[in-house]
Amino acid sequence: MIYRVVGALVLIGAVCACYGGALRGEFLFDDTATILNNPSIAHLWPMIGSGAGAGPLNPPPNRPTSARPIVNLTFAINHAIGGFDTAGYHAVNIGLHALSALLLWAIVWRTLQLDYFRGRFEQVAGGLSFAAALVWAVHPLNSESVAYVTQRTESLMGFFYLAVLYASLRYWGASSRASRIAWLFAAGSAGILGMLSKEMMASAIAMVLLFERTFVRGSFLKSLKQSWPLYVALALSWIPVVALYSRQVRTPLAGFDQGIQAPTWWLTQTEVVLKYLKLVFRPWPLVIHYEVPYLRTIGEAWPWLVPVAMLIVGTIVLVWRRTSLGFVLAWFFAVLSPTLLIPMPGETMAERRMYVPLMAIVPWVVIACYADIGRLLQPTHKAVAAALAGLVLAAALGAVTIHRVSAYKDELTIWEDAVRYQPDDPLVQVNLGTSLGKVGRTEESKQHFEKALELVPTHSHAHFNLARTLAEEGRFEEAISHYEAAVRTEMGFADAEYNYGLALASVGRAGEAIEHFEAAIKSRPDFAAAHSNLGVALAGLGRAVEAIPHLEEGVQYEPDPESYVNLASAYALAGRRVDAIAAGEKAIELARQRGKSGLADDLEVWLAAYRVRSSLP
Repeated sequence: MIYRVVGALVLIGAVCACYGGALRGEFLFDDTATILNNPSIAHLWPMIGSGAGAGPLNPPPNRPTSARPIVNLTFAINHAIGGFDTAGYHAVNIGLHALSALLLWAIVWRTLQLDYFRGRFEQVAGGLSFAAALVWAVHPLNSESVAYVTQRTESLMGFFYLAVLYASLRYWGASSRASRIAWLFAAGSAGILGMLSKEMMASAIAMVLLFERTFVRGSFLKSLKQSWPLYVALALSWIPVVALYSRQVRTPLAGFDQGIQAPTWWLTQTEVVLKYLKLVFRPWPLVIHYEVPYLRTIGEAWPWLVPVAMLIVGTIVLVWRRTSLGFVLAWFFAVLSPTLLIPMPGETMAERRMYVPLMAIVPWVVIACYADIGRLLQPTHKAVAAALAGLVLAAALGAVTIHRVSAYKDELTIWEDAVRYQPDDPLVQVNLGTSLGKVGRTEESKQHFEKALELVPTHSHAHFNLARTLAEEGRFEEAISHYEAAVRTEMGFADAEYNYGLALASVGRAGEAIEHFEAAIKSRPDFAAAHSNLGVALAGLGRAVEAIPHLEEGVQYEPDPESYVNLASAYALAGRRVDAIAAGEKAIELARQRGKSGLADDLEVWLAAYRVRSSLP
């Protein structure tokens, strides 16, 4: 018992030592949509609401937490306890990772004691499983899933993935009917919670079945016959996800409708598979974005296609022979299969996707290395050598992880780190330029946008960000040329169309601006700012009646005082006096609520004068 307590404390301490630096990190990238601008986490009750302030179990669409309500609920709990204090969100991520390490330790320990291994590891099962869990816990490839708050989707799903396997192990070994029922309920509950955390959980039922067949029963038929209640319970976990997808609730930017042909994606993923495996054994350099060019023909892909095909064939053979390596390779491919098969154009490869596959690979490698040491050394030296090797490996990996976590301090540090290793990646150059612009380093930011355009002259986001920077400097004519290039090279680029319209309006070309505001709305119907500025442009041209519907849309999507001011002005121009006064009063109310007392005072003066002019009380 003391051994287990000490081991648990060491595991938790190692996780805290490696990831404690993340507590000081800021919110990054998707954290804005997931946390800062997510009205559904602002309250815990009602849990399932509707409208703009829906409850935590009803996250807004087109967010990383869409169709992942359990993760959204954890963010709501974080918000209820500490608001937007980043330390609390990071602490939960670190705690989840530590709990997963403890679960992994327990799973490997119990697995090594199964009859499948014929007692080979009976005496060292505790220490060997602890080493496996420790190496996994400090592996740098897990950094993104822990240090980047939004990637709680991955770590929480990973925790439930392990929980399903652990509960299944306990179910198979239960000595009483009550115990079997309890572990059956635990496995089913973990399956549902995992599926509502991230869809990659879908492979858990197959992996539990393959585990039982490989290590416990010896055949699929015996596994299904002996444990059919378990598989029924795990199959039920699919129901809530199917229900969500049937309502068109899903995570964005994935699917066969994203503009990438399926064969191109599949060929490209052969290179990605090998890169993932390389990072398992040599996790350096690690970057936030991997530039993997699309492989469109077999001729381009064959250096990666051939070894991956051989690996798949080898996996099938090893699974057929009930080998532990076969199970590990099947786990690797099964967990990754959604992203290997379904196109996600914005992210061809991501480190976080290896969070769960690594749970099987690392223990197998640690145990295999221990077995090899046993062949080379005398039994009396074996344990000492294995312990020293494990400590050295964990220390080395932990040092890399600490260094990697430091890059997650803020958006600027993560892109500065990325550009060191991928200076010829135009997206990295654009994002570094954007981050520099946010902290006021404008001249440096333009250099990176220009570098991106040197690499890819048609890079729409490089044109867009350079144009936006030039517009902020008042260089509107130069900005307009880059906006024009951005919308020409990427159809449906709503932000570029909108900003193009703003630049045109700024130089008095309101008529031309209108068509770009309309294009932005066509691409993004709920684009509040585009509706509002389209309304302002129309009203400025004397077309107040046409302006009003767009201004009403604007305040519906984004009810701020400025939007209500524009709406009140349009109502006044159209002669709708009662509506103008009501909109003006709402603008004053919102301005007072948001501490804009100067604006509120000016509006009260305007409203009083308007009442006099219109002879209304």
